[in-house]
Amino acid sequence: MARFRDLRVKSGYSQEEFRKLYNEKYNRNYTSAAISMIEHGKRMPELGALMDFADFYGVTLDYLLGRSVELDSQQISSQLSFLAENLDDQVRADTDAKESKTEKAENLQMLRCLLQQSAVLAKRMEKENY
Repeated sequence: MARFRDLRVKSGYSQEEFRKLYNEKYNRNYTSAAISMIEHGKRMPELGALMDFADFYGVTLDYLLGRSVELDSQQISSQLSFLAENLDDQVRADTDAKESKTEKAENLQMLRCLLQQSAVLAKRMEKENY
C-alpha cells in the first residue's frame, strides 16, 4: 500500500496530521499505529474506509490500490493537444443527418477550442507543481 504513504507525503501531512484530519472528516477512529500498518501493507481497511481515503486525496480506488497510473499534467496536455489536432479525422466518419454542416463545423470548432484551452491549463498546472 505504498500509495497511501506517497499520497500523504505528497499532500504535505505528517502521519499524525493526516490521522486527525481523516478521523474528523469521516468520523473514524484510526490510531497512528493503524495508519502506519495500512501504509506498510500490514493492514487492509474495510471498503468504506478505502472509499474515504480515495475521497480524501481526490483519487480513484484503483489508483489508491495500485491498479492504475495517475497521468501527470504534461501527459494530459499532450493527449489533449493530440485530440485537438486530430479532431477532424476522428469525427469525419460521423454522418449524423440531424446536424447541419454549419452546426457541425461550429460544434467541432468549440470542441477544438475547449481541448486547446484544457491543454494550456494542464501545462500551467504542471509549471505550478514543479
